[in-house]
Amino acid sequence: MTRGRSREHRLLGHHRLLRRVAGGWWWLLPCLLAVGTTAWRYDAKPLWRDEFYTLATAVRGWSVMLRGLRVTDAGLGPWYALMHPWVRVSQDEAWLRLPGAVATVVAVVVVAACARRLLDPVAGAAAGVVCTVLPVLVDHSQEARPYPLVVASVTVTAYALLRDRERPRTRWWVLWTGAATAAAALHVLSGAPAVAALIAVVLLQPARAPRRRVLLGAAFPALASFAMVAVGFSQAPDRIGDDFPVLSRTLGLWHSAAGGRAALVVVAVLCAVGLTAWSRRTDRGGRRFGPVFVTAWIAAPVLANAGSAWGGQLFEPRYSTAAAPGLAVLCGAGVAVLARGRGPRSSGAPRWRSVGAGLAVTLLVATQVPHLAQVRRQAYVVDDMPSLARDLAADVRPGDAVVYLGNTTRPMARYYLPPGLGLQDVLLRSDPAGSTSIGGDEVPEDERLASLGGFRRVWLVGVRLNDPWDVAFASSTTAAHLHRTMAFQEDRGQLRVELWAGPGAP
Repeated sequence: MTRGRSREHRLLGHHRLLRRVAGGWWWLLPCLLAVGTTAWRYDAKPLWRDEFYTLATAVRGWSVMLRGLRVTDAGLGPWYALMHPWVRVSQDEAWLRLPGAVATVVAVVVVAACARRLLDPVAGAAAGVVCTVLPVLVDHSQEARPYPLVVASVTVTAYALLRDRERPRTRWWVLWTGAATAAAALHVLSGAPAVAALIAVVLLQPARAPRRRVLLGAAFPALASFAMVAVGFSQAPDRIGDDFPVLSRTLGLWHSAAGGRAALVVVAVLCAVGLTAWSRRTDRGGRRFGPVFVTAWIAAPVLANAGSAWGGQLFEPRYSTAAAPGLAVLCGAGVAVLARGRGPRSSGAPRWRSVGAGLAVTLLVATQVPHLAQVRRQAYVVDDMPSLARDLAADVRPGDAVVYLGNTTRPMARYYLPPGLGLQDVLLRSDPAGSTSIGGDEVPEDERLASLGGFRRVWLVGVRLNDPWDVAFASSTTAAHLHRTMAFQEDRGQLRVELWAGPGAP
């Protein structure tokens, strides 16, 4: 009998030690992992076209930038306005990507705080670790795009809402209102649905927070959302055809949560375990508040993405990025269940539960690592402009003409081409710095043949599309091909360079 009690006390002490360590340092491991994974090969890849869209838009003067946004991409106007003073400091790759990198680390720590608040320190630490390796976050944490800031804004909204719901304070109300407004303004298809779902769940179960208080705070992100939707619909009518496979593409979003099928199985099991056990008990937020809060968090961005596609607008896996933190919290719940058991008497859980919880986290991280390593080791995202620039620099002759195909090609080439090559950008009429298009305004299509007529060698540089260049850029390619034959062609990622030379050209 004494031995049994001694063994029980040892096991109870072991579990208490685990909880004490997790309770005091629940944030440290996720924070260190987030810093490490974000810093690994941080500046190894060159900027790709979407990042150049950020740079080429934000670097303009306010009046030119606003004039361009009236024509295209106004839905991301707040992002470009935020980056405008940032790029004035530096246009270096590492500097451009720093806001997203910092936001990623903040998001991971706040996700851990949310899981700790909803469940316990073990769930908090596990959720933070899971969040660092989710593919949709890994893919964008080193990019000069708004998605990491959207994720951070949504997670801050969730945490501040939880605090304000439990114990209303002005600072929490101001924090979640501001963060929710930022999330909605930065991305109406990712941030706005996520914060709307979180606020709606709190309205249903407000705890100590008066509903009028929540409604007042919700007015600000709602106004931002309506403004961004209005702008988006004015610029993006019917972008997706009726034959777009919405259902299959939506189901294919599992790649955003798992880097492979083994990782998907682990994520699914942890989520199922966590959701099942969590729904059977009264958590600190009230009966089933936590599961509903997190489920709505996950579902809203995914449904908004699918609804946009059904409406003929937009669909991209990255538009569901704001769902990732909620998924991490649910995985953390699964780990917490494994660590402590499902019932109220499980506080003295045997050692195998703690070991099993640790193994579950280890297995999930291990199955996600191949995707993380693959992304970090890529030489480029989709555009290998540095290599293409080297190809050009090696073979350009003084007096050669160049034709840029695609809106972002000219800014990319200017960034990486060495000065003094002698390439003549003969089609450029209005420089990108003062034009409506970030690629610059070119001579009318009916004048391009005459503009290129006096050049014996013409370089075509552009983005490879589904349609051949002869179809997508017919006027420019026709002018370049006339009385010339192809002398050189090279693909660098999704970029292509061709040289068309006339008779007698060197």
